[in-house]
Amino acid sequence: MFLSLRGVGAGCILALLLVLLLSGMGSAAENPAFFGDSKDPLDIVADKLDFDQKNHVAVFSGNVVVKQAKATLEADKLQIFFAQGVEQDLKEIVATGKKVVVKMEGKKALCRKMHYFAAGRKIILTGDPSLDDGNNVISGEEITFFLDDERSVVKSGRQRRVKTTIFPGQRGGLGRRAQ
Repeated sequence: MFLSLRGVGAGCILALLLVLLLSGMGSAAENPAFFGDSKDPLDIVADKLDFDQKNHVAVFSGNVVVKQAKATLEADKLQIFFAQGVEQDLKEIVATGKKVVVKMEGKKALCRKMHYFAAGRKIILTGDPSLDDGNNVISGEEITFFLDDERSVVKSGRQRRVKTTIFPGQRGGLGRRAQ
């Protein structure tokens, strides 16, 4: 199944997913569709789409691949929840799978669950989450991004402590824009 979403709100879906690759990439107001134009098409390919208009949810399942401009999201399942009302505004996005992969300009995020909350503009990665920007890597039990504050928190847990590997002086380090 192939679906191309164009129009109001469509461009922000993948943009918000990929802002998780660190807030140093610029604010959502500056880059509403990551680095491209918000009018860049958002393409979603999956084995199946279930759209429940009554409950305001679209569920893509089976080898889901989302692309926009230079960014890609891969997951087993992608759920998009819309707020009730006349203009179906984005409410939440949940991507799950054995491995959820987000790639953008040499940066990569891995986890088993990515949950985006539109109201608080917050993204939470769980299930062995890690971010990698070349040799620089950060991982923990849970990684939370507060998009408007350009802030992130990495938490440890019973099974996993926070771990960071940083190569000083490397361009495009975690948390800052590549020069």
